[in-house]
Amino acid sequence: MTSPVGDDDLMAWVDGRLSPERLRLVEAFLSEHPEVRTRLTCQMAQARQMCATFAPAAEEPIPAAMRVGAILERRRRPAWWGALAASLLLGAGFGSGWMSAQHFMPPSAGIGALAQEATDNYRVFSVDMPAAGEVAPDGREGLLRQASLRLGRRVAIPDLSRSGYRYAGGRLVATPHGPAVLFLYNNEQGASLVLMTRPMKIDKTAPMAATRQDDVARVSWALNGMGYSVVGSRSPETLHAVAEEAQRQLTHI
Repeated sequence: MTSPVGDDDLMAWVDGRLSPERLRLVEAFLSEHPEVRTRLTCQMAQARQMCATFAPAAEEPIPAAMRVGAILERRRRPAWWGALAASLLLGAGFGSGWMSAQHFMPPSAGIGALAQEATDNYRVFSVDMPAAGEVAPDGREGLLRQASLRLGRRVAIPDLSRSGYRYAGGRLVATPHGPAVLFLYNNEQGASLVLMTRPMKIDKTAPMAATRQDDVARVSWALNGMGYSVVGSRSPETLHAVAEEAQRQLTHI
């Protein structure tokens, strides 16, 4: 025989919504089925706990945008209003994403990209100077011929001895924008720096710009289609003076 107590009655018992007549009927059913009473008692305890947890939020006032009057007002607006709002939100999202990318992602072109490429090569090769110079100092003439051929432009090695650095060797390196040549220098205290140069597709002429990445400073500029970046673990001010000496010599090649 089908039980006179259904699931709706049991859920109503948990929620305390039974009429006196149905409550007596359900109580009699639960007396005969203690396992069901145990299960429902657990559900009742969980419901009370959830009510207690979310009671503060339930007491907060309804946000203005969710009130009936505000909803009706939005429904009375013309159809183009929603499209305009969606377009503005999309534009704001795109703009914030673009600005985040500009702020957090490495530059992909121009002087910024050159500085990053020089920094990456500095981190790789400066730790092993002067051995990292594929071409030793006495092989500079051969390196210059090879670099000038690969870069398609005349290349020169600045003399930075007035700034306290001696040339320690060089090598051709690869970058996302084509081949570049890396010149390595060190001083008597063991500090090292590099000067990297390559042709520029954009920012063909650009003033010196000093930037920093963690413990590495770099000063970069471009002149007549060639980009230059001096990188080292020095203060930007110290490195800027070295870069100015290099620029003075490279201007006349």
